Amino acid sequence: MIGLALWLAGFGHFALLAASGQIPGRLEWRTELPRLSAANRKLYLVACGYIVLTYLSFGVLTLVLHDDLVRGERAAVALALFIGGYWLVRLVLDFTWFGHGEWPPGRRFVLAHVALDLLFGYLTVTYLGLAAWHLLS
Repeated sequence: MIGLALWLAGFGHFALLAASGQIPGRLEWRTELPRLSAANRKLYLVACGYIVLTYLSFGVLTLVLHDDLVRGERAAVALALFIGGYWLVRLVLDFTWFGHGEWPPGRRFVLAHVALDLLFGYLTVTYLGLAAWHLLS
């Protein structure tokens, strides 16, 4: 069961990448980003690049290290704790700081927000659950 959950989690990161690719157009970055100073715009774009690299790395590492994660190899469990913690923080931030009020209006954005939160929750439970399973057994 955990094996399938990990495969889905790995591919879930690639789904996030696909969703992230829509952000510039959906949030009108062509008109929004020029309002920032050049330095702030560059810092923002670098941060976005790191987020994309993080999602890509989480997905690739999950798929490549799938069997190590299932077996509970020490480094793999540490990676699961890190990834699960990352998604837990993201989920908490979404509920406490971001909220839905700042999202663009419209039903599809409400549905997208719910879908993202469900995916963040799934990733959190999968990775932290895997780590807890290995550490407590």
